Amino acid sequence: KMVEYKQIGFHNLIRQMQLVVSYLLISNDSSSLLSGQNTEIKDLLDQATKGNDTFAICHVYIFGYIEAYIFGEYELAANMIEKRQEVEKAMSRRSLYFGMIDFYDGLVFLAMARKTNDDKWTLRAEKALSKLESFVQIGKANCEHKLFLLQAETKSLLGENEDAIGKYESAIAVAGKNRFIHEQAIASERAGDFFLRNGDSRASQYYGNSNTLYLQWGAQCKADHLCKNLPF
Repeated sequence: KMVEYKQIGFHNLIRQMQLVVSYLLISNDSSSLLSGQNTEIKDLLDQATKGNDTFAICHVYIFGYIEAYIFGEYELAANMIEKRQEVEKAMSRRSLYFGMIDFYDGLVFLAMARKTNDDKWTLRAEKALSKLESFVQIGKANCEHKLFLLQAETKSLLGENEDAIGKYESAIAVAGKNRFIHEQAIASERAGDFFLRNGDSRASQYYGNSNTLYLQWGAQCKADHLCKNLPF
């Protein structure tokens, strides 16, 4: 009906969401959404580009880089952020989603900082964290756990382990309290990564909790991916 009534933009946006959900549920290719292997996404992106629909182009990158981050494809996620930000330069207003974009931007930047030891990623993460702090002031229930997780990842990167543990615990607890089950799962997985890096046996507990939460969220493919990539 949306196509029939020429609501193509909204139709394509909903279709992008459906594709993201399908990959979290059943895909065997963790980076297929924007790796160049998905013809439908390529068609949607080509259509948006030809129509100069910057809103649609941005959302292809937004959904793609969040999925890439969830599956641990950090370089792909960072590349998608770069492309999204280039498109945003031509937009009068960027999509913020009440702090969600700054949250996932920050997570990707921190992951890249850990992977590359390049200070540019740390600086970009600091900016994302600062922006997220302002969203906490106007939407605490939506954003407080997001801020705690960025702070935890920052503390971990700086080697401030005791402070990091407290922030991870806060992120997990507050996300659960406010029913952000997917971000509670992500926080639990990041805590598992932290304990694993530090040779702490608690890693298995946090990975197990993360797996359970991903399954409760309905993300079977992500749960399988997590189990497959655990080092034990």
